[in-house]
Amino acid sequence: MSNFKLSKLLCLIGMLALSASSLSACTTPTTTYQPSDLPGLVAFTSDRDNQVHLYTIYPDGTDLKSISGDNLTVDGTPDWSPDGNTIAFCSNQSQNYQIWSMNADGSDRRMLSDLKGRSALPKWSPDGSKIAFISQVINEVGIFDLEIFSMNSDGTDARQLTESSAEETHEEPASEAADHAHSHRAGWNSAPAWSPDGSKILFASNRDEASINPIIYIMNSDGSDQKKFGLIVDVDGSEPDWSPITNKIVWVRGTAAKGDIWVMDASSPFPLVTAKKLTDNINDNRSPVWSPDGTQIVFVSDANGNKDLFIMNADGSNIRRLTYGKSNNVNPTWR
Repeated sequence: MSNFKLSKLLCLIGMLALSASSLSACTTPTTTYQPSDLPGLVAFTSDRDNQVHLYTIYPDGTDLKSISGDNLTVDGTPDWSPDGNTIAFCSNQSQNYQIWSMNADGSDRRMLSDLKGRSALPKWSPDGSKIAFISQVINEVGIFDLEIFSMNSDGTDARQLTESSAEETHEEPASEAADHAHSHRAGWNSAPAWSPDGSKILFASNRDEASINPIIYIMNSDGSDQKKFGLIVDVDGSEPDWSPITNKIVWVRGTAAKGDIWVMDASSPFPLVTAKKLTDNINDNRSPVWSPDGTQIVFVSDANGNKDLFIMNADGSNIRRLTYGKSNNVNPTWR
């Protein structure tokens, strides 16, 4: 039952596949990032209690603990606030998956979003004032698209930033309108990642129907000027994370069954030229997230059969296992 619930959650957050631009979109931003002075701590989703809950663990693998309490709700997709005191996450406590927040010890749970569709994958802006996230939106043919929203950190002023139905570029005769409802694929825009200065948001999208794989896009934080990331060559893949220190981007490339962690230079107008593969394709490697100082990366791998958390240096060296057991551990976030 727990694996079934975890599978539903993974489907919810848009892992449905792997999972010309201007030069200014790739220039080095001026960072406003202020690292937390709290000890490093990794939060993640796990089904180890026969319930999908949130846990924390130190980067050396010690002091594993649940922060979801004894409630019977499903909690997942955590993200630390910039000051390290608060976690945003998704939960079905309100009978529909919405974005919630709580203190680092699990206290003071508060529902932030209140949308019709299921919501997940919250990401704090570097200054802590905004949270980007994904939510389901019913399109014109009655299919759920997955879109990116943003809201104030207290849950107010939720705004939709992407719109898959408006991104359809193909035309069809009016006589085929009925068939369209059956053939139209669900659009999705997922995995938002803020630039260090908070002015841009990276995300993965399947809007380019000429591509088998999702493509990395970039937009202004208000949703304007949406375009592919980089010049000339598309960056295929998903789950990007932008280092607040080194101006590097880690992301996932591969197939729906086998993904690998790659890194590229965010300041290059041709970021894919700078790309370096950090993991091998024997295992399925996903969900890379930078350490606060940009020297390490925590990620998910099925190297031991189930999904576990691993940590490696920023160059892919010194890979070590962080979680153990027969449970599945996903969605890491590092303060």
